[in-house]
Amino acid sequence: MVRQIDDIRVNIYQHGENGPCFYVVESDREAGNADNLAERLAKKAGNATYSLIVYEVADWNSQLSPWSARAAFGEEMFAGRGADTLSWLTDKCIPRLREEKLIPEGVPQYTAGYSLSGLFALWAILESDVFDGAASCSGSLWIDGWLEYIRDKKLSNNALIYLSLGSKEERTKNPLMSKVGNCTRETYESLKKNPAVKRITLQWNKGGHFADTDARLVNGILWLLQTQRHGKAAEK
Repeated sequence: MVRQIDDIRVNIYQHGENGPCFYVVESDREAGNADNLAERLAKKAGNATYSLIVYEVADWNSQLSPWSARAAFGEEMFAGRGADTLSWLTDKCIPRLREEKLIPEGVPQYTAGYSLSGLFALWAILESDVFDGAASCSGSLWIDGWLEYIRDKKLSNNALIYLSLGSKEERTKNPLMSKVGNCTRETYESLKKNPAVKRITLQWNKGGHFADTDARLVNGILWLLQTQRHGKAAEK
């Protein structure tokens, strides 16, 4: 099922009724990727109920960066329009889907993403009380200013947080992106100490940044789903 909300395409996948909602943002240049993600998640989710909402942005670096920052490659700076995207999600997208009864009221809601969208997913739960947690898979936590931000930021609810990173991602000659390992570890340790974080995990995957990205994202969503349903994940 597809809806066009403002200029953003929204793909809705319902797996049963009255389950939690997962909001994933992807690039609109990756045609068919939303369907592939939904199919892979459904195969692993078994009889679990949930809604998967995949929305597509046109300008990845601009629309998902939380603030202006220097580029990792070339001269294209991060424009810092993430607040506009988050406002669209919480004030337009979610109310519209509820109005049309495409997502249920009163269920847990989570953000999830990969790479820069993984950074956005984690940042979104720190900026809004709408969400109950996030899966940040290979998140771009190397962006300038992130560690300073995470150290001082307060969460407003008992969040579930899934972090993951590829074992080879920090082994890069790019001086900015090579910080991703330490930034991810420090993010984990910082959030682990936060009393508003109910459960948190950091998973390490084999390979670099582009190794089976959908599988890593599916694993993050499944951890949130299973932890919310059964509380099987280890306490922090």
